[in-house]
This record gives sequence, structure tokens and C-alpha cells, in this order.
Amino acid sequence: MGYILEKSWRRLALNCSVLLMELPVVDWQTYAHRKWLQLSSQEKGPFSPGSDLKESFSACWSLLQQEEEEILERLCSDLSVGKEPRAVLFYKEEGNKRFARKQYTAAAVLYSKAISHGTPGTEEIAVCFANRSAVFFHLGHYSTCLEDIDRAQEHGYPERLQSKILQRQENSLQNLKQSDNKSPRTERKCDLNHTQQELKGNPQLSNASSSLQLGYSTSKGRHLLACEDIALGELLICEDAYVHVIIPDRDTNTKTNPWDVSVTNCDLFCHHCLQRTLAPLPCRRCSLARYCSSACMEQAWQHYHGIECSVSRLLLAFGVFCHTALRTVLLTGYGQVLKVFSDKTSAEDQLCVVDWVHSSDYKSLVRLVSHSEHHTAEHKFLCALTSAALCQRLPIGLLRSMRASPPTDDPALLDDEVQEVQILGSAILLHMLQLHCNAQAVTAIHEEYEESTTSLVARSNSSRLATAIFPILSLLNHSCDPNTSVSFQGRSVMVRANRAIRKGEEVLHCYGPHKLRMKFEKRQALLKDQYFFTCQCNACTLEQTLTDETFSDFCCPKCHSLLKGNDELHCVNNFCAHRLRRDDILPRLQNLQRAVHKAQEQLQNNHLDAAVKRLTSCLSEGKEFLSQNHMLFGQVMDHLAQAEASRGDWAAAAKHLRKSIQLVSQRYGSSSIEVGHELFKLAQVLFNGREVDDAMGIILRARDILSVHYGPDNSMVQELQEMRTCLLEIPGMRIVWEN
Repeated sequence: MGYILEKSWRRLALNCSVLLMELPVVDWQTYAHRKWLQLSSQEKGPFSPGSDLKESFSACWSLLQQEEEEILERLCSDLSVGKEPRAVLFYKEEGNKRFARKQYTAAAVLYSKAISHGTPGTEEIAVCFANRSAVFFHLGHYSTCLEDIDRAQEHGYPERLQSKILQRQENSLQNLKQSDNKSPRTERKCDLNHTQQELKGNPQLSNASSSLQLGYSTSKGRHLLACEDIALGELLICEDAYVHVIIPDRDTNTKTNPWDVSVTNCDLFCHHCLQRTLAPLPCRRCSLARYCSSACMEQAWQHYHGIECSVSRLLLAFGVFCHTALRTVLLTGYGQVLKVFSDKTSAEDQLCVVDWVHSSDYKSLVRLVSHSEHHTAEHKFLCALTSAALCQRLPIGLLRSMRASPPTDDPALLDDEVQEVQILGSAILLHMLQLHCNAQAVTAIHEEYEESTTSLVARSNSSRLATAIFPILSLLNHSCDPNTSVSFQGRSVMVRANRAIRKGEEVLHCYGPHKLRMKFEKRQALLKDQYFFTCQCNACTLEQTLTDETFSDFCCPKCHSLLKGNDELHCVNNFCAHRLRRDDILPRLQNLQRAVHKAQEQLQNNHLDAAVKRLTSCLSEGKEFLSQNHMLFGQVMDHLAQAEASRGDWAAAAKHLRKSIQLVSQRYGSSSIEVGHELFKLAQVLFNGREVDDAMGIILRARDILSVHYGPDNSMVQELQEMRTCLLEIPGMRIVWEN
């Protein structure tokens, strides 16, 4: 029962604030700010709250001069997205080092980086494909190995090396035949067709359950209600993103830091379908875009990347919101944009109408509110100037190619090039403003591929993979204590009820600030700043009525009783009555957090004894001034469990994890997704430790919780099912546990 811990130690670290990558680079924002200050009051008029977006775009279009061209050239000059032969050699050598250390997954990623910089049809790229095929052979991915061998041959693999690659090809074919084409290490994928079959169709809301209906009120706007009782775990929405853009890392695409061995989501996921892949195919012209298959690569090129590729450096500088807005227009097609956008002036006036059919189409997307009246005039100017500068640099043939699907009913407009630019730029501007409130962060588990060869644990955490728009999901209002959970598979989102919802109750989604993960004041400020509303959900209403003086996360350094208060803390023990300021104790907490982070680095470098010693010291230090329920203790216990699991001491690992689960349950609730993740780890540890009865109980508990939040097809749920099936093969277990 050597169940390898390959998908463990996950951390939910969702960042609900607007990422810097979503906005233009600071230098462009600074330039726009200076230009804004130079405008007269009259020139600022087109950006006032009641101004029309076409008017805003036109004003910036007329302002563009040679100065902007020079600024953009300077901004783009430091960004590197082209093919670089020297990078091929660098990443190939780094991949060879990982391969020699038997760090095969890390080697695959680095060979893929080399391939992305290679020029098609050269020996360099052919050798990199051949090297990557060796990785997949050792991983047991024989089909993928054969595909890379074919690609190496297509790019001109040298004759002098043919014997080695042909032998690998023969061995792979033989292994495939012996294993009946089933590789034990093939990555699991959720069956979306099976998931969609769970959904009870809704004639008014496509991709939504029939248990939902659309409502409207002046205070809430459009929102979704339960038109019948909804059960715990019921699938409510299963929707493909209308548009999505994978979030790049500017720091790894600069000429000052061109070659970075760090692994980003851009390296691990298909830029078209967002499926995880260790064998991506690069764009033929740039080094940024990568795809899981030739089909995805061709579809992306035809529908949007053929145009985006020519301005990829500019899009990197302008940020993900601008990129997503452009891709929205490209995916839609100019004719459809013209047809729909010409009616945009009346769209927001019709938001109270609820009898039309809402679907994941462009018409529904345009109807999403932009809150144009709430954006500051300067922010609208920044977005309009960005849109205008982008339109000025787009390829000449862009508008003509966009006319094909579907054609407009007004051919006269197609003869007016100025009108074409006006509509295109205004649409991009609208979508940039919409994204401020309607962008959905698509998250994925990002695994650490630099693991030690002796480690049984592949470290991973949750990270933002892409920015997307889901028109139906966007109809859900926010709550800091939502009754739904959201999960992702590729570019699809699944929304499930995380508790029973009664008929007539509003169905609510958390936009990021959750009552269990963020304090009231911070939630209120963030929601007001990004979404332009004051949250009045039940959680906020209740917290607002509580006394300002609350228990802190600290204990008295003298008597170890709890400290109470905000800025000024005092001991609740009347016999002690010790007082101190929060600012005086925060440096001690920061030092402790740094020590825990240092221990984590030691774990990653396989310095287990040193890490355990440091973590044990952190526990002792924390008990001197932190409350016993402080989540830092949970983090320390989690790291200790990881260390003991890596050493094969499953009993000690389980002991630490149980303590971590107790803390997580107190903070987030016994049925929370956080508890589900911790139980998943404990199930793996107990399974490896052959604690059969305990393992089965934890497996079932983890499965039930994760199924509610992620659905039955989730990879973790499937892994738990596999462990359960394995345990049921033990004599006597089936009688006791099968139900």
C-alpha cells in the first residue's frame, strides 16, 4: 500500500484584491497621470460620470501623438516574448541537471521552456523534444513520449543521434502493449460531460439549474433566487468562460531577467483550454503562448492569437484587463460587436427586465454592469487612453478579418474606417471597466516541481491561473458568508450549494472577502473600492452590531490569559490587568512568521532535522504570546506533519495533522473546504501508515466534504475513492465499511 503523496499539502491563498498584473505597468500609469493633470476642465469633460464611452474613447484617440508612441516603445523594449536561441541552450542545460538528479517533472518543465524559445525546424528544438521524450519515458507516460519523439523527427533530429531515440521509441511501444495503453501515472481529468448531466436545465438561464430563477430589485439589481428547495452539494451552475486570459508573470519576461527557472502557471497550463499539461506546444512565433495540443494551438491562432501575437509585448505592458477586453472583441467578431454594441446605450436601462433568456453569449456579457458612473474620471481616462493606444497599434487587416462572423446588417458602417475604430475601441473600453467588477479569478493547484528525490511529498498551493468572465456566474450577488462554493476545471466553473438553500432564498457567491478569512473593516473597504457597494449581508450586519472591543489573537506574556481590545490590548485576568499596544507585539509575530518561512525553505531543500528543530522552537516561542487558537500553530503543525511524512513516520505526521485540523475547524468550520483539504492529507498519511480503520473513516469524511465543494469528479475526490477501493480489498473491510 505505498500510496505516493503526489497531490498534497495544498494551501488556499486566494488573493481577492486586484492584481498588479491586471493593470498597466506603473510607468504607463504614471505617464497617464501626468497627461491627465495637463488637461483643462473642458478636456476632462468626456470622462465625467455621465459621459458616453464612445465620447471617452474619441477624446483619447484625438490626444494620441508621437509622444505616446515613444513611451510605448520604451515600455515594450524591456519585455521579451520572442524566440531566443541562447535561452534554448540555458533551459536545456538546466533540464539536463534536473534529469540527472531524477527530478523528472522539473526537467520536463525546463525542456518545455527551451522548446518555447526554439525556432521551428532547427536541431536545437529537435534535441529538446527528444530530451523531453526521455523524461516521459521515465515517468511512464509512453504515449506522450512517442508524441515527442515524432516531434523531434519533424524538426530534423540529427542522424548521428537516431539510434538512441529509435530505441526509446521501440521500448515505449513495447511498454504500451504490455500495459494495454494504461499508464499508472497519467494525470486524472474531471469528466465535465458527467458533471453537466447533473445540471437540471433552466430555460431562462443557460448553464444553470432549473432550481434557480432571475430576480430584480432596485437595491440588489439582478440576482438569482431559489425557486425550489436546494439540497447540500447540488450543482447550480456549470458554465464555460466566455473569455479568459492566463495571467503571465512580467518578471519572467523581461530582458533584465530573461531566463528564470521558476515554474509559473504559464508553463503548466494550456493557454487556450486551461488544462494542465507537462508537454506543451509553443506558439510558432512567440515564446509566451503554449498549448496542450495542436488543435488548441490552431483554434487559438484562428480566433485570437494570430492578432494578439503581433502585439504581445504591448498586451504584457497594458495588463490582463486590457488583454481580456481585446480577446473578448476578437472572439466575438467585429460584425457581432457592431450589432450588439450599437444597442449598448439602452442595455443598462433594461437591467430591470428579467423575462429574456440569459446565456453565456456576448449579448448577456454586454449587459453586465460596468459601473461607469462610479469609476473616477482619471481611471476612465487611463482605460480610454490604453484602449486608444492599443487600437493604434493593432494590425491593419484586423478589422477586415473580424467582419467574417457574423456580418453586420449595416454595410454602410463597414466603409467608414473611423467608425470601425470607434466601435472597436469603445467596446474594449467598456469591457475593461466591466472587468473591474465582473472579472472572476480562475484558480488552480500549483505544484512545486523542485522536490527532493527522497521526498514523498510534492508541495503545492492554490494560485490564480487566469482572469475570466462568466456571464451567468456574474449574476450572483456577493455575501461574506455565501451559500455556494465555486470550483474550476479548465475554463469551466462549477457552483454548488455548500448548505441547504430554502425556496425563495437568494443564492449568493463570495467575491473574495469572506467573514472567516478577513475582518469586517477590511472586507467593507475592499468591496467598496472594487465593487462600489457597501456590503449589508447577514455576516456584515451581525458583525456591525458587535462591540468594537474584541478578543485578539494574542495572549498575555505574563499570565498567558487572553488579551482583549484593538490597538490597546489588556489582559482579561483581573488579577493581572497587564496592558500593551498591539504595535509593540506585532514585531515579535513577524519574527516568528519569518522563522516558520525559513523552516519551510529547509523542508523544500530536504533538511528535515533542521526544519523540525526550528519548527519545534517556533511552537515554544508562539505559546509565549499567541492565543492557543492562532492559525500560525496550524501552519507549524502542517509543516511538522510534512517533515514526518517525508521521513516515513506516519504516526507522528498523523498526530500533527490532527492538531492542525482541530485549529482549522475552529477557525473555518468543520465542513469547510479548508478542513476538507487537511482531511485529504490525513487520509493519505493514515493510508501510508496502514492505519486501516482510521484511514477509511477519514477518507469518507474528506470525500463527503470535498464532494460538496468540488463535485464527485474532482481529482482529490477520485483519489480518495481509489484509496477506499484499495482498502475494501482487505479481507473483512467490505463487510464493515461498504454501504
